[in-house]
Amino acid sequence: MKRSYSIIIAIVAVLLAGAGYELWHLYFHKVWRGQHHISEAQAKNPMLAATRLLEARGHKVRVEPVLSYQLLNQLPDGVMLLSRYARPPDERQARLLLDWVRRGNTLIMTPDWVDDTDAGEAGPDGAPDQSTDPLGKHFGVAMSGRTRMDDTCRIDPLEASRREKRAAARAGQQGAEDEEDEESETGEEETAAAKEPAGPPRLVCLNAPGAANTIELARPSDTLQRIEGKGPKPLWGDTYELAVLVYGEGRGKVAMVAVDAADSYFDNDALRQFDHGELLLLLAGQSGPNAQVMLVQHNEPVGWAAWLWQHARLVVLGLAALLLLWTWSASRRFGPMLPEAATARRALIEHIEASGRWLWRLPQGRALLLQAVRKSTEKQLLRRLPELHALGPAERARRLARLAKLPEAQVSDALLGAPASRAADFTRQISILQQLRAHHER
Repeated sequence: MKRSYSIIIAIVAVLLAGAGYELWHLYFHKVWRGQHHISEAQAKNPMLAATRLLEARGHKVRVEPVLSYQLLNQLPDGVMLLSRYARPPDERQARLLLDWVRRGNTLIMTPDWVDDTDAGEAGPDGAPDQSTDPLGKHFGVAMSGRTRMDDTCRIDPLEASRREKRAAARAGQQGAEDEEDEESETGEEETAAAKEPAGPPRLVCLNAPGAANTIELARPSDTLQRIEGKGPKPLWGDTYELAVLVYGEGRGKVAMVAVDAADSYFDNDALRQFDHGELLLLLAGQSGPNAQVMLVQHNEPVGWAAWLWQHARLVVLGLAALLLLWTWSASRRFGPMLPEAATARRALIEHIEASGRWLWRLPQGRALLLQAVRKSTEKQLLRRLPELHALGPAERARRLARLAKLPEAQVSDALLGAPASRAADFTRQISILQQLRAHHER
């Protein structure tokens, strides 16, 4: 028994020692742990790494948040790199940029997207007509989802590992889901497989003039698409024209570079991959080894007001001056200010007439007018002829008609009848009542 107790105590001691060791390293032992950090400068400038690389190679870099119309008219000579976040230039911007390129400068940009088409499916009336990019239409190039691979280049290790991870994840999901979920997932896998390029994932190879070796680039999810019969022939590009195409324009060049769905070759995270940095330096050197490079993050469309101010400023200022002179001449007055004229008081009869017209238009207005005259007349007649108190309404009307020598029917209508709807009949009723009152006021 004593030996078993000793063994148990030894085991417990070993467990406590191991737990203490782990707790010490977990809570008391300090170690360095790497954390992903994005600086404020990197958050503001997605091409901060490209800026630092160009400056280290002797290029003067200028970062512009917006390609405004004022900047387009004062562009310095050198290289302009339009970020993938900048939408395609509009017609006015495209004309100004082409004029700037023809003077011997270089423009690096991404054309607009069009519907997914393969190289063999696009005809002479294909993708550029769907694009809203004037420069893409000018050079006959656009972005589209082609499945062609560069079989002259080596297999992409990053894309191959991503495909292996996706395949492993799909295999694990198939064993955990029921039959209905498996069927829906199979349909999604088939759709995803149809979009992925057939065969092993490969890089894009570029043999450019002036490059010391072959430049290897990651294959973007969407690639460049040249349309037959549209635009000039490029000066050079990658093997199958998937990622880079350089066109000549006057004494300058326009480089069309494809971008991925997540980032471009020149963004902070992608610049360090493969030969993306070497591609940036190659394109930046097209206008000279130390040419100034302008990085544009966004652009704004050219409004009609800005265009008018830029090209017709003197006309606008002249019209504004004429408008001010006309306003001043129209608002002038001569002599002292006259006092405000007093409002003339209206006669009482005008107020009575206005009240009568208003009552006449009311639904019960005529009854109110006739009833008021009847009450006033009957009060006067009863005071003058007390014997009328003993008579009924009809007998009273006959008695008053005989005394005033008026038609009995008209007197009865004025005293007992409903208000007439016609103005002439209503006026006659009021007139009869006034005659009865005037006859007995003598």
